[in-house]
Amino acid sequence: MFLRHLPVLVLLLALGVLPGNAQVQQSHRRSVYSIGGSLRDDVSHRSLENILVTLKQLTGATVNTAFTRSNGDFQFDGLSDGEYILEINARDYDQVHETISINSGSRLGLSFFLARTAKAGNSAAPQLSISAHQLSVPHKAHDEFEKGMTLIYLKSDYRAAITQFQLAIRDFPTYYEAYAEEGGAYFQLQEMDHAEEALRKSVDLSSGQYADASLTLAALLTDKKHFEEAVTSARQGISVDSSSWRGPFELARALTALKQTDEAEKSAQQSRDLMPDNPPVYLLLANIHIQRKDYPALVRDIDDYLRLAPIGPEADQARKTRERVLSMLNSPKRESTGGGTEKSQDEDDDADIAPEKNSSPPAGPDTSGLPSLPAPTPGNQ
Repeated sequence: MFLRHLPVLVLLLALGVLPGNAQVQQSHRRSVYSIGGSLRDDVSHRSLENILVTLKQLTGATVNTAFTRSNGDFQFDGLSDGEYILEINARDYDQVHETISINSGSRLGLSFFLARTAKAGNSAAPQLSISAHQLSVPHKAHDEFEKGMTLIYLKSDYRAAITQFQLAIRDFPTYYEAYAEEGGAYFQLQEMDHAEEALRKSVDLSSGQYADASLTLAALLTDKKHFEEAVTSARQGISVDSSSWRGPFELARALTALKQTDEAEKSAQQSRDLMPDNPPVYLLLANIHIQRKDYPALVRDIDDYLRLAPIGPEADQARKTRERVLSMLNSPKRESTGGGTEKSQDEDDDADIAPEKNSSPPAGPDTSGLPSLPAPTPGNQ
């Protein structure tokens, strides 16, 4: 009985990573505040991903650390009034130390433009083509694009941001970054056809060389259950930017839906290694380990998730699921061959099983309804 309901329980946990539920979680912490913002290169204005940001007390004691997401965003929650030091360390960029004050309110929407160090030298070379494109953007189009990004960062006003991105595109028709952000905004509004159209336009204009567009398109295609196309789009994004956690994450989501659990697990683990403090990757691994019937690994996935997201209703559900998994693992009935076979048969009777594709051990119930993960936002930790 437990095995039959386990996928539902874990998928309920997965819903906790969506932006709407993050807002609910935030409402449970009315007496605490947040510090958040974004990092960009001061020349190309491209987002800086996977950069270590450290929040410290004035005494120098570390409060918390985070890595920036694909759009350069970071956020620290659960903070009280006081003075903090924000420390940013990025390879080939000048170090940043900024004092941030909290006085009865959160400090969100902070923008940091990082300058390259003089000794960075040739390390800037791989970005020359992107920088040249960025520098060719007319000032008016660039300002409209920035207004759109500000509307997303500060107000989560995706509809108004779309208007700004469309104005930028009107003034600079090959502005593939604006098309990508327009698609991401439509994705957040769940207007999937408009989102796909804008994202595909970004991919075409950039000749497939803008990873953000390919990876957001992969996420959308998985949500639309176009899994084979999602795999292709994710692989394209990875070929352009192998340092982003989103590439192997989106590839793993699509492969899990296709029941290709061996490769899905490897990709999810790669995403985890690139960004270890990303809670959704542990929910993805949990779904993979359900398919593989690897319940000890599932317990570890939940433990890792709770370590990163210990507060909120989804964390409470995670603890209940963990207890039930441990109870099942420790049950004497699990040692009985007859009982185990009977449960597995119940699962198969209730599940829509897709054809196996070299996954071992065999997949269990259908868990292709993976958690939707749009382009990360400040609330999507």
